[in-house]
Amino acid sequence: MEEPAIASALFLLARFFNLCFSLRHKFCYKNRNVIQEWGRALSNEEKLFDVRDWVPYQLWRLSQEAGYILEDQYSEKYNIKGESWRFMAMLASSAPVSAKELGELLDMDQVQVTRALNKLLDYGFVSRRTDPRDRRKVILNLSRKGAEVYQAIVVMAKALEQKLLAQMPPQDQAKFRGTLSRLLTTVEQMRLENEPKKRPLF
Repeated sequence: MEEPAIASALFLLARFFNLCFSLRHKFCYKNRNVIQEWGRALSNEEKLFDVRDWVPYQLWRLSQEAGYILEDQYSEKYNIKGESWRFMAMLASSAPVSAKELGELLDMDQVQVTRALNKLLDYGFVSRRTDPRDRRKVILNLSRKGAEVYQAIVVMAKALEQKLLAQMPPQDQAKFRGTLSRLLTTVEQMRLENEPKKRPLF
């Protein structure tokens, strides 16, 4: 059975049970053995897709959990969250850059960019100036204070990375990085071919 057919069957089954419950129909009780056998047969014959075994989900979980661990280390000291750290990290890699360009690099909408930028400006972590070639455009950079905070968090990030990879021999680490790089290249190519705009996994 194809995945759409499985999903359709499960959807209809869920609707069936909801209808029975809401109407308190006696059919469900009288035929409960048949329904239970049907459910067991479906689960035994059809191995349903488990998202936890899906490689993109596993990579997303790795990124999320590592991000949470890192955020716990810097959030209390510098009073910033993951969104601000990602903003600073991309700014450090791409500056000088406009807020619009930075949002595109981070796949953040205008509201997210404005929120993160205002917070970092309030903390004095980011500086901005008008582009002399286009006075409608604002150019962003990390301030000296922001660069110091960024470097401090980079030290934490590298230590976390080393801890995560500690169980791998150096040659396996190199292979792992190479595999990740190829996967990223492949998914970017697929996105450009099939979807004009990035969308989150979950």
